Amino acid sequence: LIRLVKLPLKTSGIKYLLVDDSTEISRGRLYFMNNDLHDRPFAFIEDMFVDEGHRREGLGSMILQNMLEDAERKCYKIIANSRFDRPIVHSFYENRGINKYGYEFRSDFPF
Repeated sequence: LIRLVKLPLKTSGIKYLLVDDSTEISRGRLYFMNNDLHDRPFAFIEDMFVDEGHRREGLGSMILQNMLEDAERKCYKIIANSRFDRPIVHSFYENRGINKYGYEFRSDFPF
């Protein structure tokens, strides 16, 4: 008899913020997720953003550098995604050692 078993997974994460006074000008989220095939979690970067008026000031690099340092201490890999139409973002990641590896498959809800 084949049956579906659902087991909860524990994840955690860190939200990184740069604020000017009380205004958020840059952010990113780093999630830690486990995979039973590895003894350490992997990290996933989500929601990297720099306010348009503060781009090219190194703020995104500052957040990403902190993410990489935190992830390297505890993870076996890090993943980031970016839409095809964002070549500047692709270069941003690649210049920091996060290279193109595969495709992301996505569907927004509702179908």
